[in-house]
Amino acid sequence: MTHRRILMTTAAAVLLLLLSVCCAAAETAEEITAGCSFTNNGKTKDCSTLTDGDYSTYLPFKEKKGELLIKTGEPAAGLYVKLYNNDNKPLSYEVQVPGENGEWVTAAQGGALLVHWHALENPVTEMKIVCTSKERLRIAELKVYGPGDKPAEVQVWTELEKCDLMLLSTHPDDELLWFGGLLPTYAGDRGLRVQLTVMVPTGTLRRLELLDAIWHCGVTAYPDFLFFVDNRGKSVANQYERWRGKSRVIGRVVESIRHHQPEVIVTHGEKGEYGHMAHRTTADAAKNAVKVCGNAAKYKESAKKYGAWQVKKLYLHEYAKNPVICDWDAPLKAFGGKTGFDVAEEAFRFHASQVKRDWEFSRRGEHDNAAFGLYYSEVGTDTGTGDLMEHIETAEP
Repeated sequence: MTHRRILMTTAAAVLLLLLSVCCAAAETAEEITAGCSFTNNGKTKDCSTLTDGDYSTYLPFKEKKGELLIKTGEPAAGLYVKLYNNDNKPLSYEVQVPGENGEWVTAAQGGALLVHWHALENPVTEMKIVCTSKERLRIAELKVYGPGDKPAEVQVWTELEKCDLMLLSTHPDDELLWFGGLLPTYAGDRGLRVQLTVMVPTGTLRRLELLDAIWHCGVTAYPDFLFFVDNRGKSVANQYERWRGKSRVIGRVVESIRHHQPEVIVTHGEKGEYGHMAHRTTADAAKNAVKVCGNAAKYKESAKKYGAWQVKKLYLHEYAKNPVICDWDAPLKAFGGKTGFDVAEEAFRFHASQVKRDWEFSRRGEHDNAAFGLYYSEVGTDTGTGDLMEHIETAEP
């Protein structure tokens, strides 16, 4: 073999080695939870609620120093935690791993959201979750992953201080039932900054279902949960009363608007779709909020915290004036050609508790979830394009 052929053979071998390393690095991390063992506060107890796929069950920790020891068997590089927190109390925990000298060191922290993904810098075969809050920590679901890229279904949530579009809905599942392909189209396909604000987030079960559903639609901004009580008034005035006052409700919506600075807001219809007073009150609060959110003299506390912000447009579902019919039948590149309706229908299945109650996602029915009307505008009337972002400048990718 000549010197030149040796060099070429060596170069080819190096190239193959580099390619194999790159391919290995690009592999998706595999779940290894089944091979893990769990010790709760020093005792081997039944921890099956961590992996039962049921968001209504959970593993409780002691306040403050309560801990869960996880032995993985094979190297672990990622930990996926879903919390149970019906009361919306402040929670915190640490993920600890063995240090160089045998001590436990903090590798990650969580608790502020219901869902956390912790990528570990170095793979380990044991780790701890330690409660650091005064309130009792409860974990609804937990998954352990080996080395590799984060799986697509693992949620990593961000917080938006500036969004293009805000969807103001009342309950988990309303974001799909009454607004159809809005989230898949504007967040998932067009890549806009979309913020979901939920008036009545109900309990942990439905909030975790909601997170699964909107993640499937391409939303990556954590919802703004306003935590009004889940009840239905006899009138809009009575609903405001049940929610502790009209001014308070409008003020919370104004605060969410100022916090996330949307150009456009979309919300329920004035008749509350099928007459639901909480839906009607959500629409009424939005109508009032857009008129004052740009005035720093109104609701001064949130103006001082976030600054005043003027929304450009407000759309109401099924509003008869200035009608806009959105095309949720258009194929979406980000979803392999599926339509907005298709993706929304898939996402609705994550609302398993509501599917069990015989709620069904309807593409077009008595309350067409593609039909809206422009109630308020600072940028003129629409021209019939069917685009809720018409006349709005956005930083689309």
